[in-house]
Amino acid sequence: MSEEILNQPPVGLQVSESARLDLLSAAKWAKFLCIVGCIGVGFLLLVAVLLMFLGSFAAKYMGDMPFGAAIGFVYLILAALYIYPLIKGFQFANGAKAACLTNDSAELARSFSGLRSVMVFMGVLTIIVLVIYAFMLILGIGFGAAAAVAAQ
Repeated sequence: MSEEILNQPPVGLQVSESARLDLLSAAKWAKFLCIVGCIGVGFLLLVAVLLMFLGSFAAKYMGDMPFGAAIGFVYLILAALYIYPLIKGFQFANGAKAACLTNDSAELARSFSGLRSVMVFMGVLTIIVLVIYAFMLILGIGFGAAAAVAAQ
């Protein structure tokens, strides 16, 4: 009997009704998070423009505020970085919903491609941030040791 099972052609991945409902729920939450993310990007862009405008205005009249425009530029970069995972998140949410409603495995594969892209992006970003934190920790310890030696 096990030979019969091994000799049968593969039928592909089949999703149970429970898994389909879970996938639909995940797609709804992903879409919600992407919508909230778009609102967040809008706020980041607003703050970036305000900081760049007000920062340059304040630097003109007050000498102690020279970094407003630079901080605004950093906010602009953060907003730009966040757009890619939002696009891919919407790809996952819309594709997963369509795949579940039409039982289309090709659409499901495209939606998981979007999810994979989001996870890879977040993983690489996490590694970059951890390296920056480690570098800052090492610099902090070095400066602290240098200050302790200089104080003696």
